[in-house]
Amino acid sequence: MAATSDEQATVVARSASRTSDPAGSGTVGPRSEQALRIDEVARARGMALMFFVLTAVSLCSFPLLGGVDWLRYTAMGACVVYGGTCAYVAIRAKPDEHYRRLFRAFTVTAVIGSGIIVYYIGVFSPAPIATTLGISFIGTSSDRRWAVGSCIAGCAIYSTSTLLIALGVIPDLGLIRGPESPAIQLFAIVMVPVVFLGTLRLASNARRTAQNAMMQVEDAARVVQQRDAQLAEANLDLDKALEGGGGRIGRHTGRHAGSWYLGPVIGRGAMGEVYSAIHENGQSTAAVKTLVATTDPEQLIRFQREAEIASRVRSPGLVSVFEIGALDDAVPYLVMELLHGHDLAWFLRKAKQLELPEVLAMCDQIAAGLRDAHVGGIIHRDIKPSNLFRHEPDGGTPAWKILDFGVSKLADSQGTLTKNLLVGTPGYMSPEQARGDTVDARSDLFSFGAVLYRALTGQPPFRGTDTPQILFDVVYRSPRRPTDLAPTLPADLDLFIAIAVAKDPQRRFASPIELATTLHAAANNQLSPPFRMRGQALIAELPWGGRVRGGRASNRDLG
Repeated sequence: MAATSDEQATVVARSASRTSDPAGSGTVGPRSEQALRIDEVARARGMALMFFVLTAVSLCSFPLLGGVDWLRYTAMGACVVYGGTCAYVAIRAKPDEHYRRLFRAFTVTAVIGSGIIVYYIGVFSPAPIATTLGISFIGTSSDRRWAVGSCIAGCAIYSTSTLLIALGVIPDLGLIRGPESPAIQLFAIVMVPVVFLGTLRLASNARRTAQNAMMQVEDAARVVQQRDAQLAEANLDLDKALEGGGGRIGRHTGRHAGSWYLGPVIGRGAMGEVYSAIHENGQSTAAVKTLVATTDPEQLIRFQREAEIASRVRSPGLVSVFEIGALDDAVPYLVMELLHGHDLAWFLRKAKQLELPEVLAMCDQIAAGLRDAHVGGIIHRDIKPSNLFRHEPDGGTPAWKILDFGVSKLADSQGTLTKNLLVGTPGYMSPEQARGDTVDARSDLFSFGAVLYRALTGQPPFRGTDTPQILFDVVYRSPRRPTDLAPTLPADLDLFIAIAVAKDPQRRFASPIELATTLHAAANNQLSPPFRMRGQALIAELPWGGRVRGGRASNRDLG
């Protein structure tokens, strides 16, 4: 298979469609832990409301029930404190960073208050039933240790009080007194705590089952998203293949381009055709790109610029250009290295994602090619999977190369050809490209970071149903956390990606080599402190899946 420097998948959109209204953004679905937290808070508010009603009824009833005065007043005080806590939880509980403290206050007042109220009503009465209701909620909390500790404390208070009453150490002052039979008392002392602990176990199992179910759903959704991404990329390449005409006779087949004899067409792009070619010496082969006949002077200028840029820098990571010229009828041509193998998009269709060692090897070689291009004053502006090619020469070592300099820019040029245009591929372009602003080498680093995200996670970082939505996400939204999509990845890769696709160019990596070196460190969970702090700061400012709004980050849409 031969590689072409086609521009078929390249989007060049008018600046009128640069961005969308931020208010029109979609939302990101909740992750499993956050979804469980939201559910827990909703149940906490419901449970608090129910116990508020119970304590209010009890508070009104206790003055009519009699009993020992000091104990009755103490129980009424417990109702006031616990009822007030329940009211506060029912009104103010939210799934935020303050919920844990609120939950702990809720459980402390519940454990102490229930102990006092049960002692007043009677430890051998039906009152402990209300305690099992509380345990059924507390046991499902995400604050696992505190939940278990609170439930055990409640069991200990009940067991201790009933045992002391049974032994005659303290009097039974309850409104409903216990039986005189020691056997019945022992039965209650043993069975009620067993019921408490059994309820705790069932509640814990219920949460664990819910977690497992949501993880399975999330895994299934992840697979579907990965397949959708692969299908979308396959459709793009199918369109390219249908237009390519590989192996067909072309309009210039049989002609000479300088010292090269043109064979069949191996690809067609937006601007030209690519032919396999053999040198007149009969030994060397190459790919020859010719410009399709056009009256558009901009296409001719762009073709000439591609030729100039591609021949300006010699690098193992870039496609070599051997000759530039024009056919007899003034059709310009470009003779370049004939590649054998597949592009990254092909590999990502065959597998959901690449193994980490494969990504590291690819990154090293592409980073070296980008470095050479940038040193030569070239900004590629369209780094994407289909423009990264794994060349597999006969008997040689495979090597990754960067293709398609058709929309590249010389760093010292004003770029008037693409002024007021969006140049690049939406899902992989940088925010400054999406806004139509001036770009520099750091724009290529953002695009390469987006490609690495795709290779590591199996999904593009920015997705949407149409170009405006994708461009909005590029400019305003952070992608999903990489380790949420690929949980086996080292945790430091989250920080690496946060830097690589930072919205602010000044906070990205300074060079391709720095990017590649840092990727190796992140792959071993050995990020240096400066990069670790930078990544953490970026995530704190714009959380994964969060949205920039009015110059500030918001994670309101996060699940």
